Amino acid sequence: MNGFPKRHHWWPQCHSTLWINDESCVTRIAANGEVTSTQPINTAVISHYYSVVHPDGSRDPRLESYFADEIESPVGPVLARLSTETHRDFEFEARFDKAFLRRERKGICDDGFVPDERAFSAKFAPADRRALARYIASLIVRVPSYKDELNSNRMLENVAAVLGVNVDKAHFETDRLHVEIIRSHLDDYADQLINCAFLLIDAPDGEEYIIGDTPVIPASLGFGEAEAMCPISPTRSLLIIAGWKPPVSNRIMIVRSQRKSVRAFNKTMLQNAEREVFCRTVIPTVWVTKHLGTRKVRIIPNIETAVGNHLARGPILDRSRGKV
Repeated sequence: MNGFPKRHHWWPQCHSTLWINDESCVTRIAANGEVTSTQPINTAVISHYYSVVHPDGSRDPRLESYFADEIESPVGPVLARLSTETHRDFEFEARFDKAFLRRERKGICDDGFVPDERAFSAKFAPADRRALARYIASLIVRVPSYKDELNSNRMLENVAAVLGVNVDKAHFETDRLHVEIIRSHLDDYADQLINCAFLLIDAPDGEEYIIGDTPVIPASLGFGEAEAMCPISPTRSLLIIAGWKPPVSNRIMIVRSQRKSVRAFNKTMLQNAEREVFCRTVIPTVWVTKHLGTRKVRIIPNIETAVGNHLARGPILDRSRGKV
């Protein structure tokens, strides 16, 4: 995107488009239970949200242009392809330890996956990995809760006290530094994610993922063995795992989830959302109003990944051990 964009999408259209229903709209459910339906161009958009307003009234749109040109443009085709692409992977399947799979069938089911002896994958080049890692990192730093924290009274008063200026001046300085803060956090987090393992998790028929205004769920906010998890589409989610190397380097593995895992993830997404969630098929609004925003932990402008051996891996990732 070139020029000086006015409409800033904190949930990019290249992603929200994958959530459209038969009317080409995305369904939004607010914390009060209000349900609205909008086209992606009008979904998750705030005018001049990332622009810095200078004292003379002019606007600096560098950050929005950066998101559009350097983050969204490379990842758009990757998201579109990975949202649907599936191939039976006979090469990887030949490496499966079938005896291990049969022995660990219950453990795989307990972890919420399907103990399939077939293997599936999609093409996944190094450029795809980099684009996806940077995109996931960008989702964390561009959501409203992130900038709300930067512009909170508490933060502005602290900045004003440190700089010895009034709050209005502190607001401008914070906005000015916002570009540097986001670029730094995004790069640092993406550098850590790119060295993790990426998997795709398919929802079973009849179940769909939702996505909220905190679209990435890091391990610190809690979800199984994932270091981070983010839905790619209503039927497919991205799982990012540290401390494990996929048995194939040019493909991304695809595993199937059970209903309980999709429902557990959706509840976690609801609990960590701030104001709203999005879906393709309307989910019960009573469930939304009951759980949305109930978790105390919030993403703050000091990103720290939870990468580490905080949990043992489940057997779904070890089904090819001894065969690689």
